Amino acid sequence: MLVLVSWLEDFVDIPEHPEELGEALTMAGMAVDGVEKHGDETVLELDITSNRPDAMNHFGIAREISAIYRRPLKRPVIEIAEDSRESSSAASIEILDPDLCSRYVGRVVLGVEVKPAPDWMRRRIELCGIRSINNIADLTNYVLLEIGHPTHAFDLETVGKSQIVVRRAQPGETIRTLDGVDHKLESEHLVIADGYKPVALAGVMGGLETEISDQTKNILIEAAWFKPGSIRKTSRQFGMHTEASHRFERGADVGCASWAADRIIGLLAQVSPGVALKGRIDAYPGKSQPQSVTLRRQRLERIIGAEIPDGDVVEILTNLGFEPSSTDAGWETPIPTYRLDVEREIDLIEEVGRVYGYGRVSSTLPPFGAAPEAAPHSAEEKAARETLRGLGYDETIGLALAGDVESKRFSSDEPILVRNPFSEVYNSLRTSAVPTMLKAIERNVHRNQPNLKLVEFGRLYRRGDTGYDEPGVIALASTGAHRTAGVFEQAKPVDFYDLKADLAALLARFDIEQLEFDDGDLPSYYLEGSAARVRTEHGILAMVGQVEPTVCAERKIRQPVFVAEIFADALYKASLRRLSHRPIPNTPAVQRDFSLFVPEGIRFGDVRGAIGVMENLVSVEPVEVLRGDRAPEGYYGLLLRATWQREGSSLTDEQVNAYAEAIRAGLQTKLKVRLR
Repeated sequence: MLVLVSWLEDFVDIPEHPEELGEALTMAGMAVDGVEKHGDETVLELDITSNRPDAMNHFGIAREISAIYRRPLKRPVIEIAEDSRESSSAASIEILDPDLCSRYVGRVVLGVEVKPAPDWMRRRIELCGIRSINNIADLTNYVLLEIGHPTHAFDLETVGKSQIVVRRAQPGETIRTLDGVDHKLESEHLVIADGYKPVALAGVMGGLETEISDQTKNILIEAAWFKPGSIRKTSRQFGMHTEASHRFERGADVGCASWAADRIIGLLAQVSPGVALKGRIDAYPGKSQPQSVTLRRQRLERIIGAEIPDGDVVEILTNLGFEPSSTDAGWETPIPTYRLDVEREIDLIEEVGRVYGYGRVSSTLPPFGAAPEAAPHSAEEKAARETLRGLGYDETIGLALAGDVESKRFSSDEPILVRNPFSEVYNSLRTSAVPTMLKAIERNVHRNQPNLKLVEFGRLYRRGDTGYDEPGVIALASTGAHRTAGVFEQAKPVDFYDLKADLAALLARFDIEQLEFDDGDLPSYYLEGSAARVRTEHGILAMVGQVEPTVCAERKIRQPVFVAEIFADALYKASLRRLSHRPIPNTPAVQRDFSLFVPEGIRFGDVRGAIGVMENLVSVEPVEVLRGDRAPEGYYGLLLRATWQREGSSLTDEQVNAYAEAIRAGLQTKLKVRLR
């Protein structure tokens, strides 16, 4: 926002140099980004936060300067010469939707002359970045820049029945706005209508049919309050961002509407002839009682960390427009209607602190009480991070937002839509971490980083029985080369078993006894035959596999991608495995190989389950798989290796032979396995 120092001086004395003034405003929260000279004018460029619409005008900034330097604030003097006829005799105002428009003020002026604005007015608004149009339009813009409340002028002769009706649009109605564009309206749009049709998009832009022209003689001045959410939605839908909508979207001052209308009438005599009719037409169905907040001395001192004298507190609040009254504990403070950002005691404390000056508060350490408690499962998460970092994974932070179409594709859960999304691409909370990982892979691969191992510790967002759930998830992704080519070895691309091994290494840190991989009930974005679920005694713990190539192709990823989704809440319930130590065995291990023909469809997990628990059995591992001509039809060949070892004494051949025979017999009986 651009502000003229000379305009500020209409309301408060400013002997300081502009750079010094800019520094003082910045330290008080009104960031000054630049100071420029334009002839004899000094222009400040301010970055006003969206929660401070009261400061988006010269009078609001002057109020801040008054509080910072503790100088009197001069309010604009309004002198109006009114005709004896009432404004209500020339026009009428009706609000049909008070939930969207709580106040609408109108004033009527007869006999105006439309011509160029005076040089002083035109120069001021142009230095603030607004193009001069004519004296009436420039006057409304001048008041907007001066006191911050948007107004609009209608050609009264073009307003049907001289009637203003504030209502929702009827489906199918259209309006041509001042920029010459036709807009089709829906019932969610708030419009200003006359006795027949819409004549303005409320709070955004006026209509072309009622604009001020060279033939205009009688005008109706509008100053209103509209619901911010309604204006924001209309402005975004039609792609129309105006000075008026910029302020209405953030919250205008409902109490300023009458003042803004009167200020225009008071200045009108300086820019045009005309007769103002008596009084205002003030439709105010949404009038509410003023709010009040209690500010306690003890709370103020504890938060600020300094003892601020009572006189300073009262003076600061008074200069900002509050009217505090003393109580035993502190001050009872009514909230002005223009301070929409002040709702609680902490807001008043911030006002006192920023104007008093945080630089005047000495640095102190807060009192230290009990030691902080660790977050739930912090030890388990730390162990998981350490393990995956050791396995070569780089941690990413994924966006919690996703598109609803993409969310439905990667999850059966109904996505939770965001009310005011900043983009249609991110209009819901994510229900799966896989799209987030694929986006990270896509971004890196397209920037010539093809070899990746990524991990994210995040959350998903789903509807629960009584509210919303945010289950934790650990997402792994791997693509590219597991081992790059060197002088003595060839390159090895990442495959399913590499990621499966990493997943197993992570799960080994936790107290899990029954670890099993199966291929049941997997989502469609996994490649069939190259994916698995992880089942334990704690239930389904994870899913791992290769992403369906068509899914990757949609993102122009031309290399295999492998992902794993670990349900963190279920994993952490398993708790960490306790470290244990035992002596290195002093007896030799004994191995036996079993050459088997296994019926198709029987997995290694089934084979291992059929062997079950056996005395002194250390491990059972698959060594080789044979398919095709080397195995009978309906079978595949499997070389199985079993290892036994006993503490304290060596196993005899007779004992090992008995163990081996038990395995052969069990497999033949339970799974119809044939010996090769």
